Amino acid sequence: MAEVKTDEVEEIEPEDSELIQEGELIQDSESIGAFELKKRLEGAQNLAEERLDQLKRCRADLDNTLKIAAREREEHARYASEKLISKLLCVLDSLEQASKHDEGCRVLYNQLLDVLKGEGLEAITALGQKFDPYKHEALMQFKSDELDEDYVAQEIQRGYTLNSKVIRFSKVAVVKR
Repeated sequence: MAEVKTDEVEEIEPEDSELIQEGELIQDSESIGAFELKKRLEGAQNLAEERLDQLKRCRADLDNTLKIAAREREEHARYASEKLISKLLCVLDSLEQASKHDEGCRVLYNQLLDVLKGEGLEAITALGQKFDPYKHEALMQFKSDELDEDYVAQEIQRGYTLNSKVIRFSKVAVVKR
């Protein structure tokens, strides 16, 4: 067999000046990559913070909406019977007048009044009180030396509140001088 000659390859070492220049190039390309990566990381962190803030705001909005809805449901339940109770006030007035003459009507009046009080109905005290346009409706004026001006001298029709909301104003006569 024939011998194959292998060419010996000599490694040529570059001079020191060439080595430094190449090292700088390598280092520069790595620093650009690191700078770019750092920039991207900061961008991703900023985006994550923005999304977290948006999530927190959305969560707060949802919580507020749920609280408002719960409050509205509660208020609706409290005042759902307002229309019916307002209609029953005429019956209550009639029973009150009849109870002055008949014991049976007095019992019925007291029972109905207790049921309505259980639902949050309260009578407005007017007689002898200072006139309050948020509770009283002035139908007449009296001249009197016994009571001070703007005080209720006579209650013509009793007023009522339901859960602190006026559902019927007291119809009154007020003292004027």
